[in-house]
Amino acid sequence: MGASSSKEPWEEDIESASPGGMLSPEDEVKRVLRFQNNYYKVLKVDPRTCTAAQIKKAYYKIARVIHPDKCRDPRATEAMGVVTSAHSTLSNTTLRTAYDMYASQVEVDAQGADSFSEWESKGGAQMAHLPPWLVKGLANPILGPIIQFFMVIFLLLLLVVMCALFLVYFVIHMVFWVVCCCGCGGHCWPRYGEGARIHAKRQERFMRMLRDYEAEAAMAQAKGEPMPDPNLFFANWNIAHPEEPDDIPTAAAANQYGSVS
Repeated sequence: MGASSSKEPWEEDIESASPGGMLSPEDEVKRVLRFQNNYYKVLKVDPRTCTAAQIKKAYYKIARVIHPDKCRDPRATEAMGVVTSAHSTLSNTTLRTAYDMYASQVEVDAQGADSFSEWESKGGAQMAHLPPWLVKGLANPILGPIIQFFMVIFLLLLLVVMCALFLVYFVIHMVFWVVCCCGCGGHCWPRYGEGARIHAKRQERFMRMLRDYEAEAAMAQAKGEPMPDPNLFFANWNIAHPEEPDDIPTAAAANQYGSVS
């Protein structure tokens, strides 16, 4: 007498010569829930060759058997949800690419394994936004680890280059600062010391010129006169307000252009 098989009916059906054959509604529900993380087994399609048409056909074939309206099993609704998720995922090219990446990283047939949605929530789906050739390479059990190794090396090299550039910038910055302080006492450096004070004064002078122009333009608009030409106004303003140590124009010069600062 031959040894009896230890396989469950739905497991024998998966491996049978007729993978499209259907079990009883109750056994089909049991099979779907057993392989709920393995969408290809749920739909009984070959992950390497199945087409969108085959996936759609398999979905409708299983749905007719386990739909809650036709199956009395209390878990029919849950199983139908799994079949629907499998169909919607594998029918979408982007989602199928993400699912294949998930299946290459997770033991989908193991009890307690993360579901596809849990894997997505942990950021795994971001991998699907990589170029298709890279996604396929990462999904390959041989090329995947090699590509990941080189990706880590690349990121480390990029980090080293960024640190080196920052160090070069810092050294050059400090060299110019020292040269400036020793040469002109900081007058040419707008961020520190005397240079910062002069820069602030010039900024204040520029803003005062803009306010005077806005006041002149508002006055001309109120009188119904043409707007003053900004280039001519700024040229005349600079003549009437030459840079002085304190950068404070006289009251007469300020009144000439429509405002008193």
